[in-house]
Amino acid sequence: MKILRIILIMLLPTVVAPLFAQNTVDTKEPRWKQLNQAYGFLIAQQVSLELIEKKFPELATATKEAWFAFNSTALGEGAKGVEEELSKKHGTKWPEYKKTMTSQISETHENYNLTRQQASDFISEVKQRAKGNIPESILATLLSAHARYAKNPGFEIIDGWKQTFRTKDHPKAKGVDFSVSFPASWSRREGNRPNIIHVFQNGAGHGPVMCVLMVKDIPVPAGYKPTKEEIREIFQASELKDMVPAGGTFVEAKSIVLEDSPAVMLVSDQTRQRMDTSFTMRMTQFVTIQGSSMITIQFMAGKTSDSSESSDDLHKRYLPTYRIIANTLVLNDRYK
Repeated sequence: MKILRIILIMLLPTVVAPLFAQNTVDTKEPRWKQLNQAYGFLIAQQVSLELIEKKFPELATATKEAWFAFNSTALGEGAKGVEEELSKKHGTKWPEYKKTMTSQISETHENYNLTRQQASDFISEVKQRAKGNIPESILATLLSAHARYAKNPGFEIIDGWKQTFRTKDHPKAKGVDFSVSFPASWSRREGNRPNIIHVFQNGAGHGPVMCVLMVKDIPVPAGYKPTKEEIREIFQASELKDMVPAGGTFVEAKSIVLEDSPAVMLVSDQTRQRMDTSFTMRMTQFVTIQGSSMITIQFMAGKTSDSSESSDDLHKRYLPTYRIIANTLVLNDRYK
């Protein structure tokens, strides 16, 4: 057991350290473009429904039902958030910008020779959109603009707006098959380090929280698998201060249970400088062991020098979300 403890103390910091060398998650599009595309999508949908109601009065009730089905969901609330963000961005120019965009889309749709069957099909499509069947980028933008979800992304998962990532057959998973669910609005990409499987970021890739999924082999004798009792004894709060990455500051540690397995939540601070900007990151790790592999779900909330929100504030705001995400961990190997 002492040997295993020494290995883990040496192992955990080496898993964490490379993360600081990475940039934030590369998003496909800047935020303003995400908002513009989502808003154009919403206007086109509204214009189309109004055109159907005008051209086919007998479909008026069905049109209103489709409109209500969409706008009564989190997507409808997110639509309000998108407009609010665009309004803040454009300031006094927003009314004119909104008018121009609406006019251009309306003119395009008015020239379309819509048939009754097409109108009926579109009404059905809008009802499906209300269930989340829309382009992924639009879905992420709408949900990231939802006021309640922006404050606590965990509610996004609770309300059923989620994406589940599974490591089965992933070359960096070391043969470990597990899955974790994230809010549907979080961006994702492949990790660019040997032990980093996937990287997620809140706010459709523009938020302050990054999450990394990692698997690291534990260099134990062939065929040896730590028992629950050994892991539980090691994962005691009093034993974990030594696992904080070099140069980091220990904040807290708690022994927890993930998927009926002994685990730990370890929190520490790291301050780094890139060019002329210094930043502090509060790192929250959920770590468990499966066979001879260590699984880490690592969250990092970054504070830049010009930010008014401290790393401690960010941690308190997002910790409930971290817990919800970590609690979705499923060790699929156990159910084969």
